[in-house]
Amino acid sequence: MKQRFITSIFIVLAVVLVVASKFLPYQIGDYIFDIFIVCISIVAAFEMCNIMEKGGRKLNKYLASMYPIFNYIIFLSCNKLTEIYYVLLIQIASLVVYFLIILTTEAIRNKTSFSLTLKSALNSLLVCLYPSFFFCLFLNINHLDHYAGISGFSIVFIIMVFAITMLSDTFAYLVGRTFKGPKLAPKISPNKTISGAIGGLLGGIAGAMLVYALVYNISSWSTMLSMYNLTWWYFLIIGLVGSLVSQCGDLLESKIKRSADVKDSGNILPGHGGMLDRIDAMIFCVTFIFIVNLIIVM
Repeated sequence: MKQRFITSIFIVLAVVLVVASKFLPYQIGDYIFDIFIVCISIVAAFEMCNIMEKGGRKLNKYLASMYPIFNYIIFLSCNKLTEIYYVLLIQIASLVVYFLIILTTEAIRNKTSFSLTLKSALNSLLVCLYPSFFFCLFLNINHLDHYAGISGFSIVFIIMVFAITMLSDTFAYLVGRTFKGPKLAPKISPNKTISGAIGGLLGGIAGAMLVYALVYNISSWSTMLSMYNLTWWYFLIIGLVGSLVSQCGDLLESKIKRSADVKDSGNILPGHGGMLDRIDAMIFCVTFIFIVNLIIVM
């Protein structure tokens, strides 16, 4: 428990420092946050590869793990385009190109039947998608100021992601431990309860409303509320749905680990397991928040 607490302090401190770097001049903080996200993605992807291998699936571990770097290079080459959905389309197209690179590499390396080569490449593509592609949408959120036309737009939704996922997880743990009751998904994650899931939804709402209060009371940020007609109930819905998809992400990773008979995705974070164990809920929340912003700024 002590080890878990110390690691939690380290994680929170790292997140606070990286988010705070966004206030540095000349967009230095933007690129610090980018590197932070890419590094997390590489570690999480490598852990996902290990889980899949333990589950009996063959794949190209190193190409799958390095996809976040490729994705970031593509993102940097096009993130100054006038429309955010153009960037997304290019990222999707580059993912297809990366899949063809993996397929070609596997065909040259293995020299086996095409079906086995294709299966290995598809398994590698799966890792490129989850967790890498979806989590790396954080890069798009990080550079939203350019598309929204408002300074501070990106940091608001970055804070939103962390607030929703962290408070959702905290409330789920506290409420579930206090009230207990029927299990949510006993075959997937036996410790999760329905009361905990409801607590998680309340935590997600609380996180989003705290962000709304923060934006409302900072004059340089509050203009985005009127400019995009973002009312308090809009934040409430984001918090509710954000928590819901976060909990689904948590259950999905538990399902993946259970199918491979793995307890933790890794051991890089003492007391917490692997990196993937820490961002499983955030992967879905990031994707949801990006879709929300895609709708807002289009």
